[in-house]
Amino acid sequence: MAHQAKPQSFKNRDFFPSFRDCPADEWDERFFREDEPGIHCKQWCLLGEIIQADTIIRPRLVTKDYKGDSFVVAFYPDDEDDMPRILKDFKIMPLKLNEVMAMNKEVIEYTPAEGAPRRCHTCGEVKEGLDRCGGCTLFSYCNRECQVKAWNEKGHKRFCKALKNKNVRDMHFLDYDDSSDCVSFS
Repeated sequence: MAHQAKPQSFKNRDFFPSFRDCPADEWDERFFREDEPGIHCKQWCLLGEIIQADTIIRPRLVTKDYKGDSFVVAFYPDDEDDMPRILKDFKIMPLKLNEVMAMNKEVIEYTPAEGAPRRCHTCGEVKEGLDRCGGCTLFSYCNRECQVKAWNEKGHKRFCKALKNKNVRDMHFLDYDDSSDCVSFS
């Protein structure tokens, strides 16, 4: 999986399209190579918020994208033991879509360019020797007081829980222009 040092904005619609802008059955040169049918030319990720979940007959989710458009994600396993294979390309975060976008904004704002000093997630002070969050490792703090304040007042408690997951962290730093490997967030 190719990574980049600078976090990717989830507002970039080339890589985070709405449901209606995702490739469908017909050819779409925005996503697939013209010279090699079925081979993607970049990575992309559909972000959605689950608004209803049903499991009566089979797992079925009603989801909405950033435009507010609803769509259904239904799973059709060959048998009940097939669900792990089907779900390997999905990642469910314990956040609403607007919280995912806010988390991404914070990651972009507080992740420095390579070699640059880090900035305190609470007070904004830029200096060497800041302590990194022990959970997500992305945010830094001057001291325990700043860390507690961010935990309680800046939403880091919610973000840290999601960002502890390596795949969620990787979503922010994936080089979406690199199509050399198909990536799934499991």
